[in-house]
Amino acid sequence: MITLRAFGRAQALAVALLSCGGAVAPSLTLQPMQEPPPSSSDVRGGGVASGASTGATSTSATHGASCVKGPPLTVHFYDAGQALSALIILPDGRRWLVDAGESPVRSGCGPTCGAWHERVMAGLRKDLGSARLDLLWITHQHSDHLGGAPDVLKTFGAAVYVDNGLAGDTHSHSRAHTHDAALVVHDTVTAVARRAASETGARLQVVDPDHAAWSTTASGAPVTMTPIVPLKWPSRCPGDPNACSIALRIDYCDSSILFTGDAPSDEEAAFDTRGAVTLLQVGHHGSDTSTSAAFVSKVAPRYAVISSAKPNEGTNIGYCHPRATTVRTLTAAMGGAGQSSVRAFDGKRCEGSRDAASEWSDVPSSDRLWSTARDGDVVLRTTGDGVFEREPNR
Repeated sequence: MITLRAFGRAQALAVALLSCGGAVAPSLTLQPMQEPPPSSSDVRGGGVASGASTGATSTSATHGASCVKGPPLTVHFYDAGQALSALIILPDGRRWLVDAGESPVRSGCGPTCGAWHERVMAGLRKDLGSARLDLLWITHQHSDHLGGAPDVLKTFGAAVYVDNGLAGDTHSHSRAHTHDAALVVHDTVTAVARRAASETGARLQVVDPDHAAWSTTASGAPVTMTPIVPLKWPSRCPGDPNACSIALRIDYCDSSILFTGDAPSDEEAAFDTRGAVTLLQVGHHGSDTSTSAAFVSKVAPRYAVISSAKPNEGTNIGYCHPRATTVRTLTAAMGGAGQSSVRAFDGKRCEGSRDAASEWSDVPSSDRLWSTARDGDVVLRTTGDGVFEREPNR
């Protein structure tokens, strides 16, 4: 059992959800973590129990502590294309999903985004079966992290839905995406996802600089989750949703994971990551706007995963992720190159053209750096001993 305590402030944040066409969707209320009844949910997730408000961010009681080798914690980085979706299965069986991958109907993407979305859904169907998610954590409101959320919620459900409370991406989505004829034809990605969360019974929660205090206690396997957000949003937020990313740290004895979404280097610099981490989700799909040398030095990962599309695949034709500088920075920090290499963009500028094939190269990389573009699904397992082992693809 894992018990979550409350956010530091009790007030609710009301967010009116506006469609791109100007019509007003039903208003939903997103709340900071508050105290539900003192009963705890079962392993499959009827809710998250909590105690009294702490009023300040708390460091994990288990962070850095040794404990007896226990049952496994597993992280499934799905082969989501130019997107991110990762399922964490806790030692007690609870299931947390960080981001939901791309929308299957993203404008201008065509069948490629549909295929990426189906890979995530197929992986979730295999891993969850009929189980409900205990938590869906959205790092920020861009389609490649949030766009798959409506289908995920309608198919599996979630006890708690967390985002940063901002309006986010205004890319239009159609009725076909939500399978709900009552919705207006065009709606924001954020509005569609929040409505799906509300309609499927999830409790909507906000994590932001004003609502980031969250400490945990646990019985059984000592697992702690800690929101990582800056004291205030960078000046580019909310104009750039990447700069509003809410990171998440998970500690299990001597093993830890840090998800940063697409946080750019200035937001990374403002993060108090609570020390080094064992496993890092590489920010912004391996872009050189994230994962700065200073940040990598601060978090000192032993393992890392880049979630991105292949060169010139789908929307990655305009992004050219990952970048060679990022692969080299991580590899140097992780002890140098092994027998592996990562295909990365090594040019000066991504021109959004397939003619730039010569500017991609195979960059020597650490054997503990994985790439979904190269490796497909990346499933990592730890027993809390500070070691992650990759499971073979199914």
